[in-house]
Amino acid sequence: MNSPTHAIYSSKLSLSLQGHEFQPQYGVQLIFNKTAQSRLLRSAACSQNPSCRTFDYDSSSHRCRLFEADLTNGTILAMAFQMSLVGTCQENRYQTCLSITNTCQCPGNSYWNGSMCPLQLFENAACSQIDACRSDLNLSCIINSYGEFTQCLIGIN
Repeated sequence: MNSPTHAIYSSKLSLSLQGHEFQPQYGVQLIFNKTAQSRLLRSAACSQNPSCRTFDYDSSSHRCRLFEADLTNGTILAMAFQMSLVGTCQENRYQTCLSITNTCQCPGNSYWNGSMCPLQLFENAACSQIDACRSDLNLSCIINSYGEFTQCLIGIN
């Protein structure tokens, strides 16, 4: 993804109560797994990363994970760890635009559906346009004999 040097991203975050952890549907959706000293730093990191839609943070171990997954393809789980919580972006991400070239594009692993940038879809999901499926996983949106988009399948171009 090409992005401007000084991009401004606006996010409204929602935080769970302590004692929760995020479980993505697919492991490939984990984009960051490091330690951080505060929840505020992780909130800022998620907000500044256009691919991040969810994060979790354990204040006892300082473990922080950023995910490109949202609540449509992941779950917030109650955990025995009372010091962990989950943060989510309340809005879908929008395109990043470059004023120099007058071009805009969605964050990685998302696609433009005409109004916003939802996450690209995984295998067997129903799709309605050619770029809706995860191409990094060799998925394509299949067109049926009537010329209609149907579902994301592996290795068919």
